[in-house]
Amino acid sequence: MSIINCLVSGIHSYIYILFILVYPYNSNQFIFLFLSFLIGWIFDHCMNTGGIHAFSSTLSAFLRLKFLQFFDGKNFVNKNNFSIHELSFIRKTLYIFSLVITHHFSLLILKILKETNFNQIILFRTIFSSIFTTILCIIYFFFRKIKH
Repeated sequence: MSIINCLVSGIHSYIYILFILVYPYNSNQFIFLFLSFLIGWIFDHCMNTGGIHAFSSTLSAFLRLKFLQFFDGKNFVNKNNFSIHELSFIRKTLYIFSLVITHHFSLLILKILKETNFNQIILFRTIFSSIFTTILCIIYFFFRKIKH
């Protein structure tokens, strides 16, 4: 039972990653990276976490287009007005999960390295937090689709 308590106590949803997912894809990349950094920095400032959210959100923003090119291939490269809503459900889910797990893994690795207590189960915390945040993001996109 103690392993389950350890896992559940470490599950967090960092829903600010939705900003990275929905920001327009054909806009200025520098402004996007700066805004992603700023959102992470605000979280770091409020939570006194020393820059781990700023790094993770900036890394996710930087890798976002690479993940889209991987999951949508030539379709993404040829479009100037791309929208995540155009992806099929499975590709959208894989894209969201890949971006979220990249964010959470870098965040939790830095969190563990910042602390001196290495007895936390980082892989499971990353996976469960990523699944939880991915589900919340999919729910957001599902309700947004119904609204339109």
